[in-house]
Amino acid sequence: MVSKVVLNIEKLRTAQGLTQEQIADILGVTRVTYINIKNGKRDLTTGDLEKLSVFFNIPVTEFFGQPRNTEKFQQMYFYILNCFKSGVPKTKLAKLLYLADFSYFYDNLESMSGVHYIRRDHGPVADVFFEMTDNLYESGKINIEPKGEALIIHSTSKQETHLLSSDDIKLIDKIVRYWKDKRTKEIVNFTHEQKPWKACRDGEYIPYSLIIQEEPNHVFAPCS
Repeated sequence: MVSKVVLNIEKLRTAQGLTQEQIADILGVTRVTYINIKNGKRDLTTGDLEKLSVFFNIPVTEFFGQPRNTEKFQQMYFYILNCFKSGVPKTKLAKLLYLADFSYFYDNLESMSGVHYIRRDHGPVADVFFEMTDNLYESGKINIEPKGEALIIHSTSKQETHLLSSDDIKLIDKIVRYWKDKRTKEIVNFTHEQKPWKACRDGEYIPYSLIIQEEPNHVFAPCS
């Protein structure tokens, strides 16, 4: 059976007027091998998806057809925020969201929210994070204290979590529990040590598949 991933790759190929041989060259295989992939007789590896992600300049999640769920991302945002009663530095919040999405991908081959992340100097950041933060501040749903590290403080209004499954919450809780009392610099340095940040250039979208190359105990926390 031909996978949804292969069907999406074929759509991209034909839309851009590429031949099967050109895709085979990108993957470093023969045209016959690519035809076997196309017909469901050979599986694509995470390395294959990474090569195609770089070539087409799109996140790997798009090959899986996973939609962006910004509403769920916002619920993740508030769930983490509400774990910090006195507020959380903006940079630290951005990194906790990244770790939640990429750790979930490590276990499930899809992210928690489907949101795309960009490589920045201070580590990976969701492409909707800053705009969402500005909108939430302007609408009075969060407060921001600009002194020192910009501190984001939750509002008193109750926030929805219905899009977060029990597994989502369990993973977020585990990540927050580890990093809650750590300094922002520590979590930034940790993300700088990971393959997703190291393998990309500043401003590039980060393929989720890069997290698969991490050791299991280095996905959301340093190796013990």
